[in-house]
Amino acid sequence: MDQHINRAFEWVSPTLQPWVLVFLILSALTAFAMAVWPKLQRLLKAGKENRADQPLKRIFRTLSVAFGQSRLLKEPKSGWMHAVIFWGFLILLVRAGEFFFIGLFPNIESHFSVTAPLVLPYLWIKDGVIFMVTLAVLYALYRRLVIRPNRLTLSIEGLVILNLILVIAASDILFDSAFIALNPGIEKSGPLAALFAPLISLLGKNLTGHLHSLAYWTHISAILFFLTLLPRSKHFHIVTSIPNVFLSNMNPGNGLHRIDFEDEEQENFGITEVENFSWKQMLDLHTCTQCGRCDRVCPALATGKPLSPQQLTVNLREHLNTPSPSDITLLGDVIDDEVLWACTTCGACESACPVMIQYVDKVIDLRRGLILTEDRYPKEFESAFKSLETQSNPWGFPKNSRADWAKALDIPIWDKTNPSEYLYFIGCNGSFDTRGKKISESVVKTLQQAGVSFSILGNSEGCTGDPARRAGNEYLFDMLASQNADTFKQQGVLKVITHCPHCLNSLKNEYPEFGVYLEVIHHSELLETLISDGKISVGEKTDSNVVVHDSCYLGRHNGVYDAPRNVLAAEVQNVQEVEQSRETGTCCGAGGARFLLEENTGTRMSHHRLDELMVTNPDTIAVSCPFCVLMLEDAVKAKGLEGQVKVRDIGEILNNENST
Repeated sequence: MDQHINRAFEWVSPTLQPWVLVFLILSALTAFAMAVWPKLQRLLKAGKENRADQPLKRIFRTLSVAFGQSRLLKEPKSGWMHAVIFWGFLILLVRAGEFFFIGLFPNIESHFSVTAPLVLPYLWIKDGVIFMVTLAVLYALYRRLVIRPNRLTLSIEGLVILNLILVIAASDILFDSAFIALNPGIEKSGPLAALFAPLISLLGKNLTGHLHSLAYWTHISAILFFLTLLPRSKHFHIVTSIPNVFLSNMNPGNGLHRIDFEDEEQENFGITEVENFSWKQMLDLHTCTQCGRCDRVCPALATGKPLSPQQLTVNLREHLNTPSPSDITLLGDVIDDEVLWACTTCGACESACPVMIQYVDKVIDLRRGLILTEDRYPKEFESAFKSLETQSNPWGFPKNSRADWAKALDIPIWDKTNPSEYLYFIGCNGSFDTRGKKISESVVKTLQQAGVSFSILGNSEGCTGDPARRAGNEYLFDMLASQNADTFKQQGVLKVITHCPHCLNSLKNEYPEFGVYLEVIHHSELLETLISDGKISVGEKTDSNVVVHDSCYLGRHNGVYDAPRNVLAAEVQNVQEVEQSRETGTCCGAGGARFLLEENTGTRMSHHRLDELMVTNPDTIAVSCPFCVLMLEDAVKAKGLEGQVKVRDIGEILNNENST
């Protein structure tokens, strides 16, 4: 071996080596392509989706989430472990390029040769990265084999991948160490190579030369084997995760889209076969890392329901990738109906996912398939759907009584010839539910005291259609939303207040597809502004112990967390937070039209959430959603805690009104 030429020709001659390497590379690429091509074909044939909007925001999100590992780092130990491996992987790609370069061009000196001016910093960085990656991989093995967190599934595949990384790291150091041992006059070396070179030199020049070659071919083989393994395992996410983050949903809400019921070529409404998913939904399936973070935060799974977001994704992926007998159906066989009806669409799984997989849209699309195509759904929905269709509320109250709650409050009815600044959209709960009416009255009194210009639609208001859409009855949602959209257009409504986050989400994020573009504000946001502007006078703060419960559709789906807290801070001295709050808050169990269904399996989600909140020993639970109020009050009564704690909307707290 020539001095200062880092080559591995002991086993393969310089003339033959490039051809051997080309053969290995082409073989690995062929194996990779054979595994990827069927997946790519399905993506190309799948339904279209526009994911090219807001390119700059997509780039910044990708830099933060994918490259910056921001979501993973919320869990310091496992997050840093994964981040080090990921960042190390990116840096070591440069080293892999060097290995292939010196093999393909044996007569050309590598840019990273010992004579290059920046070789020493490069070697130190490379050895440092290898050291950190090795520690991270060893910790990953320790977690899987010793600690064994519940959310992680121990798999041979995962162990193989981790050990492959160790082999790549070890062969790299052995390659450099053997080279230094063969060339004792070399002054430039990395710290790890310099550490092990004296030991290797004891083996003698001949054996050291063989070790040098062994390290080279082991390194190359490990990389190529890793490449062939990726598309055949869950670790395909190494390829798909960065694009999946870049192409993730950029808009608030559930990312649902209107179905064109006038399209005569439409064969299925909703998802009845896995091939019905869009290309982005399929990409989600391929990107799942099976890290279990979604399962850990799922309120349905935590309370004994059969829903596991991770297993749902894995089952869909396996069904997509593996041909099934013709008598195996997606709905019923692959995915049990109860799994889909257990979901509250709270979005906790999406907030926790490190690669930004969407789960809610798939659940609702599958529910659409069950209802619109299979005509199969829980019996409780039958009366709710009929009531929504005939009376525009899920409980069957006469629609001409919608404004009865407001008769004594002197609230003007919207007049398009002399419109107020805001339309106060009450919603079904605030119009018909006994408890919900009290929240509506409280908001009205505050707005009147602050001099806000507002009015209501009265009996012309209709259900937004949210419960129908979340249940999967997209046809009914389309009908209800179209009716409301026509009303808004005819009346010239531009600015809307709502105290129901579900109404807010529909009007703000879903009605634009119906040609209605409203400025929608939650009452917490308006109250915050009114307090800040001095239009609401706040007296001495109360010394009550208040704990905050976040509404999923206000917080996770629309990013409103601070407004309710700022309103409370103006009125209450002691505002408490539990660990499960803000982005990690637990659902009350009402979302996804679940408030219409009985919980016959496991623990009630509202009871589970109440237990979390009661850790702070509060006398008041502050809520910003009427459905959360209902669910948590029922839990308080069921647990016999009426004399200990009250559930109140922030508007009621601001007005210092009792909820009883």
